[in-house]
Amino acid sequence: MVRNKWQDIYHQLRDRILRGELKPGQAFPTNFELMKEFNAHAATVQNAVNALIREGLVYSAENTTKKRTVRHLPYRVKRSGDFIKEHGDSGKEITLQLKILQETEELPEVIQKEMQPPILFYHTRQTRDDMVIAVTRSYFPNLLPLERLKSRLSKPDAMIYSSLKSLGYHPTDCEETLVSSLASPSDIDELQMPKNANIPVVRITRKVYDYRGRLLQICLMVDRADCYTFQYRFSL
Repeated sequence: MVRNKWQDIYHQLRDRILRGELKPGQAFPTNFELMKEFNAHAATVQNAVNALIREGLVYSAENTTKKRTVRHLPYRVKRSGDFIKEHGDSGKEITLQLKILQETEELPEVIQKEMQPPILFYHTRQTRDDMVIAVTRSYFPNLLPLERLKSRLSKPDAMIYSSLKSLGYHPTDCEETLVSSLASPSDIDELQMPKNANIPVVRITRKVYDYRGRLLQICLMVDRADCYTFQYRFSL
């Protein structure tokens, strides 16, 4: 397939970033520098740069007086259980909402099929090295002591499964459904990705059960697909 000139420039610059020739955090070349190097018009260079910005490889602040920089490539991690355990000191989980829902109308349809109010709703934004990599919405059924669980989750660095265990509920099984797609406008906003980004996301529905088969949690997650390695093990 024949490439346009801007596509050739895009691929060359992309390769330099991925090979580390253009290092994470360093200033990205100006359009004038790129026009001279590639003997290209301003619009051609800008098309190539815009593609890198949409892919998340180049960061361009909305304030155009600031220089563009090479983005830090996301650190890939194997997902396991509690977020803080996965990411250590570089990971942060920010609580956006934590409240008990009393009305069915407040619940997504997928939750209405599994739980009845009152339900504890726990909405978080997860970051690693200050990059937003996931947004979660957890729902806990009323078989749990919701007020006590809410109190535990309101503490700094609270972890869901440790909190459940402290209340005498022991999660043993996790079932997940994954669907991959490009980020929607609302995903781009929530994950604070570049405008018009073409970065893929993975939508995960997690269901957690105890040894009796009782449902303890449903978590609806949207994860940046370029930040995770999804690894599972199951019986055949």
